[in-house]
Amino acid sequence: MPDRSGVQSRKIIINILYEILDKSNSFENSFEKLAKDSDDKAFIYMLTSSILRYLTQIDFTLDKLLKKSIKKLPTKPKMALRLGLAQLFLLNTPQHAAVNTSVELAGKKWKGLVNAILREIIRKDEKYKNIFENAPRIPNWLLKKWQNDWPNDYLKIIECFQELHPHIDVLVKKDIEKWKVELDADLLPNSVLRLKQSGIIKDMPGYSEGNWWVQDYSSQIPVKIFSIAKDEEVLDLCAAPGGKTAQMLSIGAKVLSIDKNKERIEKFKNNMERLNFNYEILQTNILEFETDRKWNKILLDVPCTSTGTIRKNPDILYLKKDDDLKSIITIQKELLEKSWSLLRKGGKLLYCNCSLEKEEGELQISNFLKNQKDAKIEKISNKEIKDMDQSICKEGWIRILPHNDNLVKNKDGFFIACLKKVS
Repeated sequence: MPDRSGVQSRKIIINILYEILDKSNSFENSFEKLAKDSDDKAFIYMLTSSILRYLTQIDFTLDKLLKKSIKKLPTKPKMALRLGLAQLFLLNTPQHAAVNTSVELAGKKWKGLVNAILREIIRKDEKYKNIFENAPRIPNWLLKKWQNDWPNDYLKIIECFQELHPHIDVLVKKDIEKWKVELDADLLPNSVLRLKQSGIIKDMPGYSEGNWWVQDYSSQIPVKIFSIAKDEEVLDLCAAPGGKTAQMLSIGAKVLSIDKNKERIEKFKNNMERLNFNYEILQTNILEFETDRKWNKILLDVPCTSTGTIRKNPDILYLKKDDDLKSIITIQKELLEKSWSLLRKGGKLLYCNCSLEKEEGELQISNFLKNQKDAKIEKISNKEIKDMDQSICKEGWIRILPHNDNLVKNKDGFFIACLKKVS
C-alpha cells in the first residue's frame, strides 16, 4: 500500500491544480488556502510548481498515449496522470511510488487507465523522455510572441523559467555583510543578497525582527536608479505589496503610497509593520484620485501580465491569455497619463513593470512620448547601476531579460523607463 501521508499530500496538489487550472485562481492564494495545515508544504510546493512549469510538455507527452486529449478527461484521472509523469521525469520519484500514488488518486473507474499509461511510460522510458524533451514548452500564444519579440533569447528565457529551484533575493536595511553570513547568501551587484538555500522565509534569522524583506534582483533596480534622497517626497502608485515603498522608506524618503486592491493593501500594511516603517497609504483608484498637489518624483509600477515572473509564478502561463494583454495595455496607458498629470514641470516619472511583452514596455513608452509633447526620456546609464550593460538599451531605458547581464543569471524579466516633464 502506498504511504497514506504521501497520498494526502498529493490530494492537496490535485486540489491546488484544480483551483488554478479549472477555476483560474492564483498559485499563491490556492497554496495558502489548501496547504496551510499540511506538514509537507515543501513537497507540495515543489511538485505543484514543477507540474505548472512543465505542464505544456507533460500534456503533449500524455496526449501521445491517449485516444483523446488529456484535457477532455475528468479532473481526477487527468491530474493523477500529470502527477505521475512529473514525478517520473522531473523529481525522479521511485517508479513504484509515482505509479501507486497516482493510481490511488485516479478514481475507481480510471485506476486501470492511469496504471497502464504510467507503466507504458516506464517500459518505454527513452521514447517518452525524448517526446517530453522535444515538446512545446509554453502555451502557443506566448511562444509565438516571444519568438517574434525575442528571437535570439526566447529559448534561454524558457530555460530560466523552468528552473525547479528558483533563487530567492532579499534586500537588507543595513549591515549587508552581517546578513550575508547570517542568511548564508551570495552578495550580488547593486547590494542584493541571494540566498544559497531555500526554506521557510518566516523562520529565517532577522525576518520577524524586520531586518530584511524578499524582493527579486530586478525589482530592486527601479528605486536604485531613481536617485532618491533623504526627506524627498515621492508618490508611489500601484504600490502594494510594498517592496519599492520599503526601499524608499529605508532611504528616508517621504512616500505617499496608493493602491486600490484591498487584499494587496493588507499585505502592504503587514509588511510595513513587520519592517517597523512609518507609512502612509491610500486605498483608491488612481484614475479617480483628485488633488491639487504635484510631485517632483513619481514611481509608477503598473499592473501587467507579469510574464517576467513566471520563474516564481508559473501559474501565469495558464492564467493569462492574449486578450488579457490588450486590456492591460489600455489600463497602463490610462495610468501613465493620469500619473503625468500629477507630476511637476521638471519632475521625473519612473515607469516600470515585470512583463516581457514589448507592448507593455518599449511600445507603451514610445507611444506615450509621441503623444505627450512635454515628455522626454531621461536616459539611464551604466554609471547609475552595475552589471546592466546588456540591459541598458540605446533608447535609454532598461530591458532586463531573465538570462542576460554578466554576473546575475536567472532573475525576473523587467522593463524600466525614466521620463522627465519639460516645459
